[in-house]
Amino acid sequence: MKSFIALLLLGLLSTAALAQPALSPTGARAAGMGGITSVEVDVWSAVNNPGCLGMMTEAGAGVSHEQRFAASDLGVSSIVATWPLWGHRVGVYLSSLNLGLASFGESLAGLSAGRKLNEYLAVGVGMEGRLLHFPQGYHNLWAVAGQAGVWARPAERLTVGFRVANMTFSKWNSDAGDLLPVVFTLGACYVVAAPVKLYVEAAKDVYEALRMKFGTEWTIGQALCLRVGVVSGPFEMHFGAGYTHKRLCFDAALSRHPVLGYTPTGGIRFRF
Repeated sequence: MKSFIALLLLGLLSTAALAQPALSPTGARAAGMGGITSVEVDVWSAVNNPGCLGMMTEAGAGVSHEQRFAASDLGVSSIVATWPLWGHRVGVYLSSLNLGLASFGESLAGLSAGRKLNEYLAVGVGMEGRLLHFPQGYHNLWAVAGQAGVWARPAERLTVGFRVANMTFSKWNSDAGDLLPVVFTLGACYVVAAPVKLYVEAAKDVYEALRMKFGTEWTIGQALCLRVGVVSGPFEMHFGAGYTHKRLCFDAALSRHPVLGYTPTGGIRFRF
């Protein structure tokens, strides 16, 4: 099974699919709402939108693990940390796609910084490096890309986030020079009432069709959150829950791809 998966992914990454990184961590909270990442302020903003990072008020850390399509050889493990520095909020993150083979997979490392301009606006930028590990006899590939983001509150109950991934139009260091995805993401969150938030997000890769995401988060009491999300192209269902105890938050999510099946995700966030 491991050899089959490795050969399959090797074939995919050797073709035009090479332009699409397999590794895209978002955190278990976002995974429960359809992968909506551009507008919510939490420790995973260091990865998802450095503009949101500028609105964080505390240092924090988080870990997450995603088991792609419930396959034992397709695990994505990630860790992130954020803290204040010289009037900014700085974040670092590491992530690894484990294929069950030490010589085959993908790794990601990034650094981002956000700054709060006022109570209604924050901006941020980041850089990340990617490395594709191949079996012996094949050359490893790497790329360095930049991102930028904005967070804004145009109305009391409405927040908006915008992010550009790979704004540097970076390419893999392969002979073909395949371009990493250049993705524009615009999202919004509306607080219907204190316990209920509604989310919508549009994501557009310059070479792919527009994907729409819709989600909601419902807070029950002071500790429990329930989340639901749907995604278009292809249609996916997402479910999630979170439980907060003092400065710890435990998140879990489950999504379903119409062809490849279910993906469970779990994570822990900590506020210092």
